[in-house]
Amino acid sequence: MSVDVTLQELVRAVLELPADADVTSTAQGVSPSWDSLAHVTLMTALESEFDLEIDLDDSLLLTSYDSVRKYVAARCA
Repeated sequence: MSVDVTLQELVRAVLELPADADVTSTAQGVSPSWDSLAHVTLMTALESEFDLEIDLDDSLLLTSYDSVRKYVAARCA
């Protein structure tokens, strides 16, 4: 399974979005379900799923699906 597909499924699960929801435009502050608790949960899920360690400075920048996708892609390459 590709990183993009896995990431989309992960974001849907954490943000409790429908299976057919387009997550590519989700962002903290725009998507109602992406609150501070969901953000922490998402960072933890990313670390677990992709075997990453996300430091606080990076986590503060990962506030949209696109920024998360780019971050994960760069570290999983």
